[in-house]
Amino acid sequence: MKSATATEFIDSRGLFGDWRALRERISADGYVFMRGLLDPAMIEEVGATGLAYLQQAGWTAPGQDPVTAPPQLPIRAIKMRDAFGDPGYMRIIADPGFNRVPVASRLADLMAQILGPMGICYPRKLPRVVYPTTLAPHQPGNYVHKDYRSVQDMFTSWVPLGVVPRSLGGLAVLPGSQHSVRVRPRALDRLEPGWVTTDYQPGDVLVFHCLTTHAALPNHEGRMRFSAEYRWQLADQPAPRRLVLGPRGREIGSRLFAGSAWWRPVAQGLTLFDDGGHEDGPVLPAAPSRYVELF
Repeated sequence: MKSATATEFIDSRGLFGDWRALRERISADGYVFMRGLLDPAMIEEVGATGLAYLQQAGWTAPGQDPVTAPPQLPIRAIKMRDAFGDPGYMRIIADPGFNRVPVASRLADLMAQILGPMGICYPRKLPRVVYPTTLAPHQPGNYVHKDYRSVQDMFTSWVPLGVVPRSLGGLAVLPGSQHSVRVRPRALDRLEPGWVTTDYQPGDVLVFHCLTTHAALPNHEGRMRFSAEYRWQLADQPAPRRLVLGPRGREIGSRLFAGSAWWRPVAQGLTLFDDGGHEDGPVLPAAPSRYVELF
């Protein structure tokens, strides 16, 4: 099995198709990284389309390549609740290409191997747009944290929608941290000892368990970092209502995409609960994990 350098992810691409080995990697390290799993041309197209939406909405300078265009003032959104009121961000959420990635690509196959046939992808799919630190030095994703701990076993699949070197603020994780619920929130100003990351390329995928400690590195470049988060859990576990249903009680995305060949509705009979609208949730998971062991 391929080893990682001191700061580099272990590439698990060779484990694709071996669900036992993938689950062993999740159990041991809290994450699975696969270099080049997805079609890079498809991912670059999704990224360029989303950044063009933001440029048209005034996030970045007009008349330039939307992928490299520098941000312009005013800052549109740092927190997610602000982004959901922005027309450019909402165009990404409604974009078919952005929504198709987790259900019509090898990412769906990977998550089926990790979760099994009961795995579902939340209808709420999240674009992540990160400003350079020169304009926004304090950003939520840059703080060390764990995800959605009100769910027994939730997995995040993080997909860079273009080239994301470390200097652009790629995601980093702390292997072994999935064995504890403890975390010390702080800004991750640099890659600390024990942490791992990589220079991401289009097509790369990072998957990690909700108890795995992670954070984004600072964006030290003069352009936006653009990525996607597609989150998953088992259908026999309760799911946060806000990630499944829209304000009118319909499944998120169903009005736009239900007629598409790639559309996959969530499992019927899924139990929903209200988690208060907070991503971190309670301190403890709802029940013992099926994938990682707490020490």
